[in-house]
Amino acid sequence: LRRPCQARENAKKAFQMAFHGSKIGVPDKLCWHERTKKRKKISVPVRVVPKEEVIGLALRAWDEETHHPVQYIQCPHLVIKSGVGEYATASKRSLSPYYSEHTRRDQWCSTKFEQYSKSLKRSHKGLQAVDLKTEQSFLRCVLEKSMEEWEQEKKLSQVDEAVPEEISTSGKDYKVLGIDSEEDDNEGDVRGSKRSCRRSIDKREQRTERLRPGDRIEYYAKQCVAGDPGGLREATILSIDPKGDPILTVDAAFTCLEPDHQVKLLQRCRRGKLVDNDGGKYRPINQYTLHKEGDPDALRNLIMRNAAKGKEIIQKAKENAIAEMEKDGTSAFKDMIR
Repeated sequence: LRRPCQARENAKKAFQMAFHGSKIGVPDKLCWHERTKKRKKISVPVRVVPKEEVIGLALRAWDEETHHPVQYIQCPHLVIKSGVGEYATASKRSLSPYYSEHTRRDQWCSTKFEQYSKSLKRSHKGLQAVDLKTEQSFLRCVLEKSMEEWEQEKKLSQVDEAVPEEISTSGKDYKVLGIDSEEDDNEGDVRGSKRSCRRSIDKREQRTERLRPGDRIEYYAKQCVAGDPGGLREATILSIDPKGDPILTVDAAFTCLEPDHQVKLLQRCRRGKLVDNDGGKYRPINQYTLHKEGDPDALRNLIMRNAAKGKEIIQKAKENAIAEMEKDGTSAFKDMIR
């Protein structure tokens, strides 16, 4: 019994090290990738990853209709020096589900794992029996985590969403603040409704919140883990284009949020005033009601304003330095900083 227990412990430690704080994705994203190595066909476990996870990596260009970006799932063994957790692209035809017709969906295909373990033995002579058991336990850890994420996604998709009532809509309050009608907020965007999201959306779940220029949103930076206070950001929407890339232009220069990036509506802009949106929740951008509106040149104007502000700060610093040099009697060198 020592060997299985040792393999499980090693696999859990390796899993925490390889996927610490990262999302695996729903089980449908776990696959076997069939590829050729030294004229032999082998199947290796991979996970299909979202496009934003491979931004900045040196991957060859791929056609989204025929290929997927993937990450190889492999336990980091001491005898394996390279290739662990690498990213690559794979054709959709070369990918098959992690399970087989003869196994349950909570298990990896035993036939393909046997072929995979044999290829590991051939490629890495130092692998022992306990290492292969660890590899099997490692894949089980990945699948279990993926199943947990899937259960969470199902719970989220079953929650009916409603437009939060920021303010009472009766009498004077409604007229003074000029709150838009509920029909306007619930109005669907035909163009935006065709956009897909990584999580499965229940049919009962509709786009009941609308984003507008001037609204204040909250989100986590892409290079941070959700829940990390250091990665929390706020921004004001300047313009919206449901068919654009990016969809939202915000007042944070050089911030590009993907269509499936999770944001929360903090405050609504109503006739130039911000009204708190207490019932806001995180959801992908393409699951809001979106209309093309706002200044299409908002990003260019923002960059120009930031550049002008930077020049003004530099010029003021130069003037202060020259004034200090004149006081110290070293004004002869002032031409060096003009």
